[in-house]
Amino acid sequence: MPQRIVFQQGTLFILTGPVPHLHVVMNDPVHCGEINEMSVLVVNFSSVQPGTFHDPACVLQPGCHPFITRDSWVVYRGATVLKLPRLETQIAAGDVRPDAPVSRLVYEQVRAGFDVSDLVAPKITRYLRRHGL
Repeated sequence: MPQRIVFQQGTLFILTGPVPHLHVVMNDPVHCGEINEMSVLVVNFSSVQPGTFHDPACVLQPGCHPFITRDSWVVYRGATVLKLPRLETQIAAGDVRPDAPVSRLVYEQVRAGFDVSDLVAPKITRYLRRHGL
């Protein structure tokens, strides 16, 4: 059985691979009836590329977190609900690496973007509402 990792709102993790992507956990783990499992909502960041689309709902500046070294946007269309046991297994396997949490200010900026982005999927909006986020 994998080692139990404690996730809470604001926890960061990085998917390992050729291009690491930073994700932020938006809530303390909750039981999600739709998937019948303990779960967390996560959303990732991507670097702003000149001349390409990025969602303006939340753009973070370099230095707001040690991992963010360029202007970065929150990819709300990619927000997803993850089953906690699967995430813990991925960490144990080295596919995901926990990192320093975001500050409260950054967390609040990311959370506020869910309310203004046109790219949040309806199921994510339902999850936010059902779990009081």
